[in-house]
Amino acid sequence: MKPLFKRVTDTLSKWYLAIASILLVCFLNALLIHLFHLQIHQRGMQFVQQVSLLSEEERTDDKLDILARQFNLQFVSFGTKPSSNIKNLDTFEFAGSTIYVQHPKVLREYASTLLMFNLLFIGLIVFGYRWWLIYRVRPKPFFRQPQKSLPIERENVLPSIQQPRSTDENLFSIFALIKWSYHLEEGIDAQQHFAIQFHKHFSKYAKCSVKYLNSGALAVTIEQVAWGDVSAVSKKMHEVVYQILFAIRGDLSRKVVKLGACYYQSKCDQTQVYQLARSALSVATNNVWQHIHLTPLNKTHEISMQNSESDFIKYIENGQFILFFQPLFCFATQEITQSEALLRVRHEKLGLIAAKQFVPQLHSKESLWTLDTFIVEHTFKVLGKDKSHLLASVNIHTINWCDPKFANWLLEKLAQSQLAKRVLFEMTLDDFCQQRVLLEDIVFRLETVGTGLVLDQVSESFNVKDLKQVKCIKALKLSFDLVHNIDESHAQQKVVRHIVRQGKQLGLPVYAVGVETQTELECLQRLGVKGAQGYYFSEPLQQLELAGY
Repeated sequence: MKPLFKRVTDTLSKWYLAIASILLVCFLNALLIHLFHLQIHQRGMQFVQQVSLLSEEERTDDKLDILARQFNLQFVSFGTKPSSNIKNLDTFEFAGSTIYVQHPKVLREYASTLLMFNLLFIGLIVFGYRWWLIYRVRPKPFFRQPQKSLPIERENVLPSIQQPRSTDENLFSIFALIKWSYHLEEGIDAQQHFAIQFHKHFSKYAKCSVKYLNSGALAVTIEQVAWGDVSAVSKKMHEVVYQILFAIRGDLSRKVVKLGACYYQSKCDQTQVYQLARSALSVATNNVWQHIHLTPLNKTHEISMQNSESDFIKYIENGQFILFFQPLFCFATQEITQSEALLRVRHEKLGLIAAKQFVPQLHSKESLWTLDTFIVEHTFKVLGKDKSHLLASVNIHTINWCDPKFANWLLEKLAQSQLAKRVLFEMTLDDFCQQRVLLEDIVFRLETVGTGLVLDQVSESFNVKDLKQVKCIKALKLSFDLVHNIDESHAQQKVVRHIVRQGKQLGLPVYAVGVETQTELECLQRLGVKGAQGYYFSEPLQQLELAGY
């Protein structure tokens, strides 16, 4: 009986709601029509007011008809009562006379407005009905009845064989390297400035250590972080650095700040922690969208960190690599003006691996020496066999640039090969500015032999005075994140336009890297960029597979 009664009441309540909704919509429509009638009547009053301003000679039927149409009305008669067949007739008294005016039908004149309001009414009613259905089935509060605890027979309780976990096993330490492509002003004490802000935002943790490195990066260590909070703490560190820089310069975006971090537990090798954080920072720096990269240190990583560096060096020493040359096209001549040497190592399991994928794993000077010397020697071999006399650029690691032994070796190779006029060497603008003192000798010697430098990864405007006296700089290359989707970003276009202007002051061409679409290419041409390279033109061209492979 109860289910039947409930079914009947539910059906009646639905019909009641439907009828009530229909009546409500009808009432609202009647109210709207009444309001529209009042608006028409107001137009009629305005028409009468205009008629009162006319003289008696001007109150002709034609004149009144024209005046009535201005108010979307139709003049019927002035003083003479029309026939009763005319519908929608309004009567207005004026100076002892009567004006009869016909107005259009309300439903025809305001049809679109009525339709819009009816859709709004129906939508609100449906929303209210859906909300009521959800409200009816909401969780009901309840009160737990107190239960009497049963007596425990302690002699029958089995001893626990599971040892509780130590609290230290649930806590991690985070070592983060944070870098940004923006030069701080000389008057700012970076160490003190960042340390105060980090201790303010991370005061609840047992230890928060901040150190500003000479390379321009920020090293931060936070201890006793719960495993579930590692990602949130890393994001907060990135946000804190961004907000500090944003307060100094208001046009910076979050992609300027890159963070690489390693989270680990106690008694881990700090050298491996630093290497993993450095690799994570390199991954974040080379990625346009990912600004934060986290890497855990466990046994698997410890083994891979010990083996990966030596394995890649063995591949290079055994000649298991291919050297590609990616062409750079000049917009003015529509020809290849130079090309960039790109290394691909052939891994036994992973196939061809680009240099940027494994170079972050190389940390020893011996490994970097082997890598750069092999690339330089094989590039010279290719240029010696090539008769087109095109320029080729080679990337060399900053650590080798600052090593006098490598500088002597490089100059000796240039003298032996007699290719100083056909080869250029690339290094990042940030590294050149930061290591300017250490690079003065090698820069002077490169200028003497007639070769030059290409400063790449230019992502922001720079100080022209720092580069004006360096004669061996031959070109500037924009960073990939500044070129990517430049056609959609006015901020990126503004930065590139400023860099091009600075390049003209130095007499240096500005080239783009990583051009992928036609719209990017056209935008760069409008901004004054002289040339570009990237997958829009072609994939890296394999000029020659070197001997020994």
